Amino acid sequence: MAGLLGSPAWAAPLVRVEDLPHLLQLPIFQPGEPSILYDDEGQAFASIVPEYRVFIPLSKIPTTLRRAVIAAEDARFYQHGAVDLRGMARATIKNFLAAQVKEGGSTITQQLAKTLFLSHERTIGRKVREFELAREIEQRYTKDQILEMYLNSIYFGHGAYGVEAAARTYFSKGIAELSLPEAALLAGLPRAPGRYSPLIDVKRAKARRQYVLDRMVATGALKKTHARSASRTAVSVNPMFRGRGAAPWLVDYVRQQLDTRLGPILVRQGGLKIYTTMNAPMQRAAVEAVKRGVATIVKQKAAQKGGDVPPLEAGMIALEVKTGEIKAMVGGSDYGRSQFNRTVQAQRQPGSAFKPLVYAAALEQGLTPVTLIEDAPIQFEIGESGRRETWAPENVDRQYRGFVTLRRALEESINVPTVRLIQQIGVDPVIDLARRLGITSELRREYALALGASELSLLELTAAYQAFADEGTVSPPSAIRRVIGPGEVLLEERSPQPQHGLSKQTAFLLTSILQGVVERGTGKSAQRIGRPIAAKTGTSQAAEDLWFLGYTPSLVAGLWLGYDQPRSIGAHETAGKLAVPIWVDFMKRSLAESQIEAFSPPEGVFQALVNRKTGEPTSSSDPEAYLEYFIRHHEGPPAPPTTATLSHASFASPEVGGNAARPQPLTP
Repeated sequence: MAGLLGSPAWAAPLVRVEDLPHLLQLPIFQPGEPSILYDDEGQAFASIVPEYRVFIPLSKIPTTLRRAVIAAEDARFYQHGAVDLRGMARATIKNFLAAQVKEGGSTITQQLAKTLFLSHERTIGRKVREFELAREIEQRYTKDQILEMYLNSIYFGHGAYGVEAAARTYFSKGIAELSLPEAALLAGLPRAPGRYSPLIDVKRAKARRQYVLDRMVATGALKKTHARSASRTAVSVNPMFRGRGAAPWLVDYVRQQLDTRLGPILVRQGGLKIYTTMNAPMQRAAVEAVKRGVATIVKQKAAQKGGDVPPLEAGMIALEVKTGEIKAMVGGSDYGRSQFNRTVQAQRQPGSAFKPLVYAAALEQGLTPVTLIEDAPIQFEIGESGRRETWAPENVDRQYRGFVTLRRALEESINVPTVRLIQQIGVDPVIDLARRLGITSELRREYALALGASELSLLELTAAYQAFADEGTVSPPSAIRRVIGPGEVLLEERSPQPQHGLSKQTAFLLTSILQGVVERGTGKSAQRIGRPIAAKTGTSQAAEDLWFLGYTPSLVAGLWLGYDQPRSIGAHETAGKLAVPIWVDFMKRSLAESQIEAFSPPEGVFQALVNRKTGEPTSSSDPEAYLEYFIRHHEGPPAPPTTATLSHASFASPEVGGNAARPQPLTP
């Protein structure tokens, strides 16, 4: 076949076919030591290793391993050419009957051809070029040569290319020492290393191993008795990697942080000791809570729709209140399916979970929990000149209550009073507060900001709640305490630098209102935690994003649920219904051994009896009387505002006048 230099740029392979044997014999293992990660108790739980390959001649690769790989990937490898038409037809039929991809149709030669490309794009042109390369490989090399190249080049996950590197990575031994169960497990990895890795999901890895054993029996490569014995063997992996399955997203997050600061070569080959902030029991609690919760929701949705549903995703992050240390991080519902970290990489609308920032800004300006805001229809003329549109925020229940207190408006997550509030205090003070609390994402200068219309990351918003929990003190979130380099040299150490976010008094008043969210409002289902908590639900437009963030005096946690490609989770679904149970599951397990803590008012805060509906001073004989908190300079509850202060009229807002109309989150 003609040389490859004439191939179009979009189809050009990374190397030439004739160079394959030589290139695969060049080791890409860089000498050095892997970096070890430790949890907050000093226990090693994972390592960061360089990508490497060690070439092994086919004659030294055990027959059992060769047969296992062939049975799993291409049973007719020695009978067909570059493409197995019979295998492709069989796989197509099986996948059609199963309504999902259950079996692949690519031959070992085709998979080897794929390794010649730098990118993994899926285009018709790319696929055609793969077929051409597969045919060229079959014409140029014998089947044994192709198998040798394949076994030394295929990716097995966690930086390991080829069977020898994989054996050392997963089992700390060479391929000559592999048992039948270990060989079968390795043979099952190339199809989807992230999904079937025993370092991430032992149960799934064991099921994949069983598939390989069954295929070996079916192809005559293994006796049933030997397969039965191997299937009973427990999955045992390299102890240095064992903990990675509990915190893969955190490991990636730490690596990415250190790659930026120290460089990837030092991080992967420098033998660093990386002391992280992760708490192992909390991390396990977070992983299990998300796994159980998502599985329950998916099962319910499947029952309702009578079939398969798209994979629901989740993100959960937990911070220690006093330090901002990340104690648990779960970036999705299944790391094997997707390594995308939804706690830090995803930007989604928080809905009403953003409202506490609006109310905190209002409290900073001297308003109190009993300041009255009008809950009545309002509309705004927004958009650029010539393209003006009307935006009329609505309450979820389409009901209006007249004047309500700030406390009630936030506890019940009422939309219209919240929009009127940001219209009164201004958008800029809210954005300014958000910046002080560590939020760096773009916040649009529009009244819809009050309803969570600007996209944020879960980590950002959870960190803002950390300041509410810690009396207004901002402790930037961190996953790393210190890093020790070769020769025990201290490369970096976190020096906590608490910053002022808002006053102790303002933070406490807001916390008191957020406690009411759980006691009387949209977060009532969180009462099952059995201890004082302050929290807020958030549901974006059409229930595409469900949030729940809350805290005790010592721990703050945030949860997000949704689909990667935004779509409604359900027309009538809310965060209170779906997100809260997962959050409660995590918090109950994480705090099971901790003392119950209460939120204590700081100096400068006092209580006074007021009427719950009017906010006016009252006596203990009033059935609507309750004790409300005030900041000392407020000098008692204020008189309710007149309708002249907050009018029914339409407003043309200077803050939003230049923006196009935006959809608003409709649910609490």
